Amino acid sequence: MGFFFAFMVGLGFASGNILVRKGMKQSDEQDNGVLTTVIINVIFLGIAWLIYRLLYVTVELNWIGTLYYVFAGIFTTFLGRQTLFMSYRKIGAPRGSAIKNSAPLFTAVFALVILGETMGWLPFAGFVFVLLGLGIQGLFMIRQGNKLSTDMHVERIGYYLALASAMSFGVGQGIRKSGLLELPDPYYGAFISGLVALLMTILWEARTGNIREKLIGQVKRYNPFYLAAGVCTSIAMLSFFIAITYIQVSYVAAVAALEPLLTIILSKLFLKQEEIQRYTIVASMTVFAGVLMLILFT
Repeated sequence: MGFFFAFMVGLGFASGNILVRKGMKQSDEQDNGVLTTVIINVIFLGIAWLIYRLLYVTVELNWIGTLYYVFAGIFTTFLGRQTLFMSYRKIGAPRGSAIKNSAPLFTAVFALVILGETMGWLPFAGFVFVLLGLGIQGLFMIRQGNKLSTDMHVERIGYYLALASAMSFGVGQGIRKSGLLELPDPYYGAFISGLVALLMTILWEARTGNIREKLIGQVKRYNPFYLAAGVCTSIAMLSFFIAITYIQVSYVAAVAALEPLLTIILSKLFLKQEEIQRYTIVASMTVFAGVLMLILFT
């Protein structure tokens, strides 16, 4: 069950990536979809948490667990997402996602050093295969950068933003597990993370203009692709919290890292902008082998 939800994380975020990219074509350059998606996240996850709490399980809330979720929200759904979406405008969604998906490295270090998680040799081999496949994909994407753009300064900034996103997501994913250990309510954790992201995003947007006008503009000039991206990312966020209730956070992060490969496939199907190269096939097979090892030997 844990691996299923981990896969849903990758699929949800990959779908969100494509929808954001499509939405950018219908919006001005300053609107990268963050504000709309975080608003949808809060609405969707808030409703999900209320239903879960009223109909299924009631877990006593506490400040320590809540604070962990708050910090997880700052690192992932705000800092990670902001830098990721900013990188999309510089280097595109597939390459931005590929670099961001070095996040499992940071998650694994956090899990092993801070959380004290352990990893057997065979699952570790599977984890390495996943990272190897992602590395193959990311390397070829980066090497293609010179061919895809003549502005190397812009691309370099895009790569730095994507790497900053990876670090933020990696650490934030580890903090999520810490929060779940203190307060075992995945729906509450996902909702708090989304709520923090919304508050931080409003503060971020307020520095560049009248936030009230921006919020009104989101309603009057709503972008259906951004709305759909919000739903997809909400499902992905919730799936991550549910997945780490079943399996180790480092395993979830590794399986969820299928996101860039799924983004390329969806880009080919819906954006008609990406060709599935041989190295993508090799990377996909390597990642699949790693995920299969994780599932079989965990």
